[in-house]
Amino acid sequence: MTLFKFTTDKIIRRLRWVTLLVMLLDAVITVLGQPASFWHDPSTTTEGTPIVRFFLARGILPYVVMGSLYVAGALFIASITPKRIGLTILFFTILGHSFGFTTWLRYHFHCNVSIDLIRVGIAVLIMSAIYQEKD
Repeated sequence: MTLFKFTTDKIIRRLRWVTLLVMLLDAVITVLGQPASFWHDPSTTTEGTPIVRFFLARGILPYVVMGSLYVAGALFIASITPKRIGLTILFFTILGHSFGFTTWLRYHFHCNVSIDLIRVGIAVLIMSAIYQEKD
């Protein structure tokens, strides 16, 4: 008897990779958007999400450790819950982190045009994760 039964659903298994990509993009763009002073004094972080700001203000190592635990936990929970709940977790995670990194791109890096291309790219990845032709 196993403690947790991981999903065998192909849609959730493929969609986890899209979710992981979006979460990593958000984390990397968040770090790239920090002011130069952040690397000497992490308390000068500029982050809108309170929980992320809490760990980022303590330095890059706490941010990476807690971010890694968060990513692993979210993907783990999406993998052991029933399909409908797992899909809901993955879609909300994709939407939330997409909003997070596109906000950085728009307001900090001033990349308005590329945001639409990234959104289309994420939509294509989601569709290819959901729809696969049968062999």
